[in-house]
Amino acid sequence: MKLSNLKYFVDVAMEGSFTRASEKLFISQPTLSRRIQELETELGVELFIRNRHSLELSSAGQQFLIEVNDILNRVNKLSHMFDNQKTADEAGQLLKIGYLSNFNMNAMYALLESFKQSHPHVQFSLKPDTPMNLAERLSNGQYDLVFNLSAYFQSNMSIEEVIFIKNHLQIAIPADHRFRKKKKVHFNDLKQEIVILLERKQSPIIVDYVVSQCTKHGFNLKANSYVKDLDEGLAMTSVGEGLAFLYSGMNDGKLEDKYNIKIMDIQEESNDQNIVVAFNKLKENQLVQELFLFIKSNLSKIN
Repeated sequence: MKLSNLKYFVDVAMEGSFTRASEKLFISQPTLSRRIQELETELGVELFIRNRHSLELSSAGQQFLIEVNDILNRVNKLSHMFDNQKTADEAGQLLKIGYLSNFNMNAMYALLESFKQSHPHVQFSLKPDTPMNLAERLSNGQYDLVFNLSAYFQSNMSIEEVIFIKNHLQIAIPADHRFRKKKKVHFNDLKQEIVILLERKQSPIIVDYVVSQCTKHGFNLKANSYVKDLDEGLAMTSVGEGLAFLYSGMNDGKLEDKYNIKIMDIQEESNDQNIVVAFNKLKENQLVQELFLFIKSNLSKIN
């Protein structure tokens, strides 16, 4: 078993993406994928669950990551056996981070990478998840820290949170749509429009909210399609299949050019759609608290 393959495995697990890991490691994505496949063949198990737009550790991968971190930390200790580096207290610590799928989380990756500079022996297991799962699994300890919509923590006094990204509702329209000259769209404007929504299990908050707002304005929403991810919805919008709702936190500033669409703010919206970083105060973990305070103190650098 090659030590380099073990290191590659940890980087892919930490980044949650072959693309980001390959860029970090300065090797091609096909080469990195092949090395991970070699490791899986050697072990006889799948270490990652490969979905169309996401990558997550399998249960075997989660178990393997803990052991690999232990091995790599032992190797690191050997390489510093005769110097004064103090690594024993931090050896083998794994933090499980959950975050919202479909959102632009570049700032999260940057802050986690920065945290590792002062905590080099900490490893992150990153997993995209639905808002409901993120809230539930933070409470029961499956996640140590999550990036989630604030609305899911409103009644939970054991959760400490801080706003990570300000977030509001938007709508994507075809480039030649009749709304294109408007600055904002009102829910009343959508009475005759066909819309595209994310599947409810992906984001029940956005589905329930837009449905309730349309009902409030005296009409039923005409949903043409329910899609699993943002890319699918925006691709359908670009060919005139309907208007797609999204959050501003999903918009990296490149979506309009990528899909040849126009993205506009919704004039009427709730105020509890911000993305927060949160941890469970009842779970006593000093390292998690340090990470939370580090993120909190560095928010001004990303906003």
